[in-house]
Amino acid sequence: MLEMMIVIMVIGILYSLAGSMLNLSLSDPLNDEVERLRERVRLVQDESLVRSQALALGFGESGYTFFAQNDQLQWEAIEKDALLKAYAWVGQFKPVLYLQGQAVSLPKNADALPQVFILPTGEMMPFEWHLQDKDGRDGMVRFDNVGRVVDVASEAE
Repeated sequence: MLEMMIVIMVIGILYSLAGSMLNLSLSDPLNDEVERLRERVRLVQDESLVRSQALALGFGESGYTFFAQNDQLQWEAIEKDALLKAYAWVGQFKPVLYLQGQAVSLPKNADALPQVFILPTGEMMPFEWHLQDKDGRDGMVRFDNVGRVVDVASEAE
């Protein structure tokens, strides 16, 4: 009986390893980057609420940076918080940021400035962000003025 349990346990471990390897090979870098931004914006919304401080997000050609105001009320990139430090996406993507329905030209990452402001009340500047990979596929995330992710598919109906 003990041998049977050990065999079943080994089969279960091998099955779970095979499943995780399958998930790794099916990973889609474009969707991963879009989902990462979506979740990081949600995290910053929570951080803004907890800190009772306005935060901001600035996009560049190869990534994005989160900002907080210093004691002189000047925007500074957040560098000491591992979850909110500047992020450069992995791979070659072409980003497009829309603010108030207009495409915004994006600077180099080092020159990124605050573009989307997130208030501790939960409100934020609405924006739409597209990321296109080298194959021409487009990933997109859109937030409304109260910080909700807008489902584009349901909006089209």
